[in-house]
Amino acid sequence: MISNTEQLQEYAKCLVDVPYAIRTYLETFDQTQNGYVPFQLFERQIETIESIENNRYTLVSKYRQAGITTTLAAYFAIKTSFHGDPERPEKILILANKQDTAQEFLKKVGEFLNQVPRWVWGQEYVDNPEKSIFVTDSKKNLVLPNKCEIRALATSRDALRGYTPTILIMDEAAHIEDGAETFGAALAAMSTGGKIILNSTPNGMDALYYKVYDRSLLGKNKFHIVQMYWYEDPRYNKGLKWVKKTEEFEEIIEETDFTLMSFADRVRNGFKPTSPWYEEMSMSYNGDTKLIAQELDCSFIGSGGNVIREEDIEYQEKTHVRMPIRTEGVEEECWIWDEPEEGHKYVLSCDVSRGDSEDFSVIGVIDITDMKQVLEWVGKIQPDLLAEIVFNYGTRYNAYTIVDITGGMGVTTVLKLLEMNYKLLHYDDPRSRILSNRKDINKYKTNENKIPGFNVGANRINMIAEFERVVRTGELKIRSSRATSEMKTFVFKNGRPDHMDGFHDDILMVLAMSVWVIQHAFKNLEKFNNSIKAMLNSWTASSPSAPMTQPTEVNLVNPSRMNENGEILQNPQFLPTPSQLSSKDYHEYSWLFGVKK
Repeated sequence: MISNTEQLQEYAKCLVDVPYAIRTYLETFDQTQNGYVPFQLFERQIETIESIENNRYTLVSKYRQAGITTTLAAYFAIKTSFHGDPERPEKILILANKQDTAQEFLKKVGEFLNQVPRWVWGQEYVDNPEKSIFVTDSKKNLVLPNKCEIRALATSRDALRGYTPTILIMDEAAHIEDGAETFGAALAAMSTGGKIILNSTPNGMDALYYKVYDRSLLGKNKFHIVQMYWYEDPRYNKGLKWVKKTEEFEEIIEETDFTLMSFADRVRNGFKPTSPWYEEMSMSYNGDTKLIAQELDCSFIGSGGNVIREEDIEYQEKTHVRMPIRTEGVEEECWIWDEPEEGHKYVLSCDVSRGDSEDFSVIGVIDITDMKQVLEWVGKIQPDLLAEIVFNYGTRYNAYTIVDITGGMGVTTVLKLLEMNYKLLHYDDPRSRILSNRKDINKYKTNENKIPGFNVGANRINMIAEFERVVRTGELKIRSSRATSEMKTFVFKNGRPDHMDGFHDDILMVLAMSVWVIQHAFKNLEKFNNSIKAMLNSWTASSPSAPMTQPTEVNLVNPSRMNENGEILQNPQFLPTPSQLSSKDYHEYSWLFGVKK
């Protein structure tokens, strides 16, 4: 039995150093030893505790069997036991996707509370070893002699009614149905104070957990992320190897050979970890890549049925994504990576929204000479005013311009551009009944039955497939972090590629439109005679201060795409500016430039 002075000193030490208290007084069951052992925290578990202590908001991204739920249960036991202010007791609320899960969490807290030295509760508990330390002890609620309380409930919008916690944890937050609504209610209830913890394995790009995670990475909320990986866990990384596969070879490096490179550096350099434990766990999931990504790899992308593979998104992020050289607009709606360059050809695509809805209007410019993003505008504005922005950037880059009119929203933008005598508009087939009935747009119909604008129609799936291909093969260079963020939430829903609920795909649709027109619509130009093709070669951007120079011929597709004989698989195809066509040719090919015959 320690003295009163020693008790006070120990109490104060445990109050300020929770990891010390856990290591000193708590035990946990170790399956490898088939018994209870002192609770030894490893680095990421300690980081989790420190994050909760030092931040109001903490998000833990974990793999299955990380032991983080057990760590948090131990943390709650220490925080409620060694609590220094009886007038302001800790009130902890555990919310989980299922009632059983929440109650199992609470049960672990109770087991750790019973391991805390009885002198913490007072002399009467020391003198009477059989006396329960719980004032209330139920499956849903624990109340301690110091008035601290822990509740466990299934997630619902009413979970916080009548109870304002000092610490709220949403366990397996990515798997909570309608979790975003509960989270919103929690933020309102705890607006004056209290800590919030989101703890989960990933589950695709859900509307709560991933959204909080993504916005934290972008600096748009105050959540501190603790990222846990199995290969950092001393229980599971025995026999750790790092594998890097290419088309030519497979490189395997033993852990002992990696003396100067951090784990993060290895991942950035294309290595993937494996170990006997990881291989055994993967086998237990029957090779299900989605489950492995979710339960072991802490991957939001692989666990969500994404249209674009995780490795392809990561390649773009590591290789091409960068900060713009400058921004324009009051709210920096426009990101610019490259100014117009002499001799280069550009395509501008535009997706139009009402300007007052959840969707954004998007303008994107691609340099088809180098197949890279050079400009991206994202904002909310009325369709007629959007036309002025399209006119501005289209004129600046002398860009062939594609405006989506599929649902009729972009018709106003197109009509405004025609009113402004904009001549670089793409023309397409009406296809839909909505467009066929629009007299205002149909009066500009050409002899080929084409109208100004782009109609996705039945091409949507093929258009997205082509976009996925050029991203996967690296033919298109994505510069925008906003674009790669949308890729991560672009998934198969009932077999159809679409954005997840609460997210957007407007930027991706703009890029996909550009790619589709570049790779397919321009094929019509193969019918042109040699004189027209010669004129097409001079469709380029030029510097305002320099005369137009004759550029070298540029392939619209990846110039490296050749067959076994070294022949380019698709012939170069080009577009002229209206001024470069004779009157006869201009009449014949006016559908390219938005001029009615």
